[in-house]
Amino acid sequence: MKKVSLSTTKPVGIVIALLCLTGATLLGVHVAHKNSAYPSSDSGELDAEVVHMASTVGGRLVELRVHVNQAVKKGDLLYRIDPEPYQLAVHQAEANLALAAAEVENQERLVAVKTANAEIAQNQTQRAQTNRDLAARTVDRLKPLAGKAYIPWQEYDQARVVLNNASVSLTESQKQASAAQLAIGDLKSSLAAQQAAQAALEQARYALKQTTITAPTDGYVTSLRVKEGEILAPSQVLFTLIANDSWFVSANMRETELAAVKPSACVTVYSLIDKHKALRGHVESIGWGVLSADSAGLGRTLPLVPRQMDWVHVAQRFPVRIKLDPAAPDLLRMGATATVEINHGAACP
Repeated sequence: MKKVSLSTTKPVGIVIALLCLTGATLLGVHVAHKNSAYPSSDSGELDAEVVHMASTVGGRLVELRVHVNQAVKKGDLLYRIDPEPYQLAVHQAEANLALAAAEVENQERLVAVKTANAEIAQNQTQRAQTNRDLAARTVDRLKPLAGKAYIPWQEYDQARVVLNNASVSLTESQKQASAAQLAIGDLKSSLAAQQAAQAALEQARYALKQTTITAPTDGYVTSLRVKEGEILAPSQVLFTLIANDSWFVSANMRETELAAVKPSACVTVYSLIDKHKALRGHVESIGWGVLSADSAGLGRTLPLVPRQMDWVHVAQRFPVRIKLDPAAPDLLRMGATATVEINHGAACP
């Protein structure tokens, strides 16, 4: 049997080992570069905006036009609350407004009458002033004549009595004119009551409109578990409407990868509903903060610093919000798992 020397095989083994080590290193560098330049995540989640359907008024549910998982269009009738109590409230508010308007008209007539009375009182004051001035001039004329005995003193005394009566009448007329002017008043209180009645009527009409609920956007009905006849409280959520006008993916990216994530960057998304159909989207925004247990603590207290130290540092992840382009509805379900590839993939040539 021929013996083979092991020394002749060492150079070949070393070369193979070096080649393997070099290949592994190059492969690692390539993978690290790819992960850095093309961040990805396999824990994304499909998301959409929702509307919690509720009415600002309460009452009995008399009509329910939708069922769970139904697709609706914007403006479709969803449900209706018994409108009768709110119709009665509108009628009452209309009656109150009519009553307030009638009161304003009545006050306008009263103000007109009082204004006329004030004008009459003012005219009477002017006449009293004229009579008083005339009586004063008469007394001034008769005084020297009575002193020289050209007229009887009785005539002079009568003139003085007339002057005194005219002065009293003037004073009374002035007081009556002032009182009549103050009694005119204004329409402020009546107009304010009318405005309050008008506001109450508008509020009643608004409440009546809230008994009919329509879809604010296209979407899907979820979490519906009641039937007609249910008594609803004001602002009680009856079901949730998943908006269908825009869909998003929320993917948590490591902080070491955020440098390559830019707003408006192209994204390839695969929904696990069908992993063979690529969805296209773009980065809309990157989260600015996440809650960390290391920084937990109550306000106005000392910082909470754990005693232990972590020898292995795990990179923090931040949520990246990705807006999807219009896609087939069958691939879009809120909460579905999605794989995300940024700046890479079939949808981003």
